[in-house]
Amino acid sequence: MIVAMKRLSLVALKADRDAILNALQEAGTVEIINCSDGEAANGDADAVNARIQRLAESISAVKPYAKKAGFLSPQKREMTLSGIREYVPKAETASGEIEELLHTQTRLLSEREKALSTRAALEPWTGLTVPMDTVKNTPRVHYFIGLCASKDVPRVQEQDYIAAEFLADSSTVPTILAAKEADTRAVQIFLKTIDWQDYVFPKMNGTPREAIEELDRRIAEIDAAYAVAQKNLEAQGETIEILQNAYDAETIDADRLNAKNDLTYTASAFVLEGWVREDEVEKTEQTIKGVTDAYSFETRDPIEGEEPPSVVKNSKLVTPFEEVQTLYSRPSYGTIDGTPYMTPFYILLFGLMLSDTGYGILLMLGSWLYIKKKKPTGMSAGITRVLFWGGLSTIVWGVLTGSFFGITRTDASGGVFTAIGQFFDRIGIFPAWIDPMKDSMAMLGLCFGLGILHIVAGYLVGAIDRFSKGDWKAAVFDQISWVLITLGLVIGFLPAITNMAGSPIELPKAVTMPALIAAAVGALMVVLFKGREKKNPLKRLTSGLGGLYDITSVLSDILSYARLFALGIATGVIGQVFNMLSNMLTGSSNIVLAIVGAVLCIVLVIALHTFNVAINALGAFVHCARLQYVEFYGKFYESGGKEFRPLSYNTKHVQVTK
Repeated sequence: MIVAMKRLSLVALKADRDAILNALQEAGTVEIINCSDGEAANGDADAVNARIQRLAESISAVKPYAKKAGFLSPQKREMTLSGIREYVPKAETASGEIEELLHTQTRLLSEREKALSTRAALEPWTGLTVPMDTVKNTPRVHYFIGLCASKDVPRVQEQDYIAAEFLADSSTVPTILAAKEADTRAVQIFLKTIDWQDYVFPKMNGTPREAIEELDRRIAEIDAAYAVAQKNLEAQGETIEILQNAYDAETIDADRLNAKNDLTYTASAFVLEGWVREDEVEKTEQTIKGVTDAYSFETRDPIEGEEPPSVVKNSKLVTPFEEVQTLYSRPSYGTIDGTPYMTPFYILLFGLMLSDTGYGILLMLGSWLYIKKKKPTGMSAGITRVLFWGGLSTIVWGVLTGSFFGITRTDASGGVFTAIGQFFDRIGIFPAWIDPMKDSMAMLGLCFGLGILHIVAGYLVGAIDRFSKGDWKAAVFDQISWVLITLGLVIGFLPAITNMAGSPIELPKAVTMPALIAAAVGALMVVLFKGREKKNPLKRLTSGLGGLYDITSVLSDILSYARLFALGIATGVIGQVFNMLSNMLTGSSNIVLAIVGAVLCIVLVIALHTFNVAINALGAFVHCARLQYVEFYGKFYESGGKEFRPLSYNTKHVQVTK
């Protein structure tokens, strides 16, 4: 259900502000609304946020070198708030060292890039045998240094006032030109007429070849220094937990400091506006009373124009499925929470999509082990528990439809797989109900039947919600009418539909005729009352006829449940194919090959079935969610709710304990 929210107004003394915010953050019951006048009451938040950014960058830098946590290691370490705050000074020191190492690496890389660039530019000039600093202008001679296109070399040679030395034979020729000082202007004009690129020797001693050797030595020194810095950075991987603890401690402080800026202040007091759950109002006031007696605490219901956050509260079984609903959207405040109604259908349909006892056992055990060891929180905890219940449903459906790791009572995969199938045949209770491989039409009919039940339940939930709000017209004309149409048409035409499918079901006219009459009554209700808000009779009738066209949407929704049959069959068939492929490795008459084949068969069976359960569990999760969001929620659900974000310990790496 959606929890009622209260608007909180708290007035207290400035002297008690920090203590009150600390207590509220520990309680985690109040979402503070920004009611400040635009002037920040505390400038420390920027400094804390800057430290958080530094810590985040340091964590990112050393994370590749930190010891990897095991797959089943707890998602968050359990520590006290005072415990993680003790790591802040150590983290500041470690972060400074990491920043220095990163800065050193950046500087070294820049130097290396510059040295490589200089070396590449000097490479064409290795033919110069005199020191580069000797090639310079004198009072009587002017030198021009550059790269000349090979096609223009003859033109340069034709100029009798220019002395040229070409240092290599390439497409762009390194060239040194010499001319009398008086001819400098003429040479400059000439160079503009050819493909010429000026070049300036770097400020280095010796010949270009000697300069390149010096650069190579410098590059080697840079590489060695970079390797040392890299080794030191890798050693900082040991500080990852220190940095993470401090990051969470600073994040907690930042949230509280930011909250200070959301308050309104007077000379000696402050005003806090926020949202609190109705069932936590008393707890919130007791929290403040534990800090001070000098306060004013008032709550009221939301008024028109306000948008309270949407919070749902359900039983232990239903709570994990809230995460499935959240993947779609939160319910709008004041509407209906679809989670309790969606949960049984989700469990039921998920298992039908997998319908293999072996896969269900794997899914249940895997989920249980992950919860036990990893201790996930938030969305991952909810989704894991959803998979646990889905695994249980899969076990039941696997027994009912007769599949165990792709093995059925009529299995023809060969070897041990056929032997297991023969055992199932002898005990005669597997499948306990229906064999989808033999009775595919009956299985498809079952899927459609569950789909109709799902859709009708959606209409009924919508009707109950509207009745509870006093809107009986919407409940009867917009919801009950479609229940009558859907059930009436299905029951009325069931004999004809099943007869065409080759599995006739006979119903007496005493059942089919009232069903068709109910469908006609429902259709008449839609035609007459769909546009009941319109005063013009013609527009009202047109709106009603248009609403009746929605029956095509209902039929389309029912057909969507064929995916239950398709995915359930696909899981079993793929499993059988994997068994058949694995069995091909066994049966050799050679004892060595037989042993090797048996080992490979076991490895292949484990790998292939692990893949199959993973990919089909994902498919079941997604497609089952899709059936809830479109076919079920489309009948009653109002989305768009705002998340409740109370001031609390919002940590990333540590679970703060009391």
